[in-house]
Amino acid sequence: MLAEALGTGLELVGGWLDCGRSVARRIGAQVVDPLARLAGLGPAPRTPAGDPPPTDEPDGGEAEPQSRVEEAKYYLGPPHAPAARYADRESGELPRAYGYDRVVLLPRDPWWVFAYWEITPTTRVQALRALGAEAEGARELLRVYDVTFITFTGDNAWQSFDVELPPGADRWYLKVARPAASFCVEIGLATPGGRFLPLARSNVVTTPRATPSPDTTVRWVEITPGAVRETARAWDGTPLAGMAPESTAEVSEGRSRSSDAHAPRTAR
Repeated sequence: MLAEALGTGLELVGGWLDCGRSVARRIGAQVVDPLARLAGLGPAPRTPAGDPPPTDEPDGGEAEPQSRVEEAKYYLGPPHAPAARYADRESGELPRAYGYDRVVLLPRDPWWVFAYWEITPTTRVQALRALGAEAEGARELLRVYDVTFITFTGDNAWQSFDVELPPGADRWYLKVARPAASFCVEIGLATPGGRFLPLARSNVVTTPRATPSPDTTVRWVEITPGAVRETARAWDGTPLAGMAPESTAEVSEGRSRSSDAHAPRTAR
């Protein structure tokens, strides 16, 4: 009885010793050995970090099952690759300027257009030098040209008018008061003597109509096997479903037309 208890105790102590030896070997492989290699005191590692713990038994030998189980408790798995670094995103704010001269014109409604622009400091300095003595008292302004139905060359507009700008302005609403007309603008320097030196010219825009289009012609396209026929007729406000030509087959078979499905609903 005593011998049996003593044997069990020895086996338990042996298991603890094996576990301690495994932990010590693991700590040595991960902490002591790298420090020794950095100091130039230890041999090069035999296995890469993160590999399964080596066994004491040579290949083909039988390792103690209890020792392998204890070592497996402290196996951390293969090392993970470091997370990829991403460049910080830039701020969502747009830059104040882009570094080149331009004027952009946009139609807002039949009576107003909107202009925004950028003129670099270099261009302004060169313009003042070009004016010479006339640069004294020069002011910046927008010149608006009516170029309806013409190709604008700089001096053939139907009419024009000037809008003086406050210092530092880079956008402006312009009242043109002419629906269905085409316009472009130039930004430049005007001297007290009446000289105008343009710095940049915009695109040409056309304001929309202020009334519905006078063209009330309705164009119908009839597609039949082997032929396509187009017809045009004036529209007097009658729903298009009532004006669409009907084929004999549609009437006889009672099929509805697509124009019927999209006809305006009448108030009940």
